[in-house]
Amino acid sequence: MTRPFWRAKLLPLFLVLLALNALAFVAWTLPRSLRQRNAQARAASARAELLLEKQRAQALVDRAEAIRANGADLERFYATLAGDEKQDLFQSLEAVEELAREPGLQLATRSVRREDVDGAPLERVVMTLPLEGSYPQLVGFLRGVERSKRFLTVDGVSLRADAESGGSLQVDLSTYLRQSPEARKSRRRGR
Repeated sequence: MTRPFWRAKLLPLFLVLLALNALAFVAWTLPRSLRQRNAQARAASARAELLLEKQRAQALVDRAEAIRANGADLERFYATLAGDEKQDLFQSLEAVEELAREPGLQLATRSVRREDVDGAPLERVVMTLPLEGSYPQLVGFLRGVERSKRFLTVDGVSLRADAESGGSLQVDLSTYLRQSPEARKSRRRGR
């Protein structure tokens, strides 16, 4: 039995051409699809990296804005809140004593300690005030310190109740004064 022509000659040729076509298809499309997958993976990685860099850039912008705001606050502090060493030291001490006398407190001997603030042209003046009076008078003094136009910080408070006088209070207050560079150098030499 002889096979027909198409089966004997054309079918093997068709199968060979089909196999060659499949190999060409695989050889052509497989590398392209792998490159496309790689490109998609690189694009996703680049997008993630871009997002991370945008977040870092925004963090730097936020930090720069915070530094500018801090600089503005510092300038405002120097200009409006920190007094001048030569002009405001005595006035600050007198103002604190007046705040103590205003509600009727008895002020014992105050002590004053001056110290330089590292990295700033400021001097911190720490005042320790032993006060005696009633509880409302002591509260009135602390309210007066809080409302004062001068920049005063309450660093420490110790209260001792006393049946006779009502109570005694020791308050550590601080104020900050601008220092000229010359005054700062002379104070360091004097130590």
